[in-house]
Amino acid sequence: MPKKDTTKVGEILVILGGIVGLLYGILNVLNVGMILFPGPGLIGYLGNLVIGVIQIVISLIVLATSGVVKIPALKMDKNWVVMLILGIVLYLFGAGLPGVLVIIGAILLAL
Repeated sequence: MPKKDTTKVGEILVILGGIVGLLYGILNVLNVGMILFPGPGLIGYLGNLVIGVIQIVISLIVLATSGVVKIPALKMDKNWVVMLILGIVLYLFGAGLPGVLVIIGAILLAL
């Protein structure tokens, strides 16, 4: 049975959000943070380091769950609720654009 177009677009948005979230995390660790959609965050280098590591881990969970990278320890059940929660957590930890992409992708996966 072929996948619906909304499911394909949702998967692409989730993968794109995971990749961009990984880049956001790396930039935060290097203290070159990038903000397109502001979210809550800590101040200072240590805050950027902690937030960056959290963004990297959550983005790797998103990518492992979607099947892009093979990390068995980070792989979760692939459904839209898990992706929605991961997108919300990613947004809350300062990765605005990647979080929004994952949230929109999860909503499209639900349709």
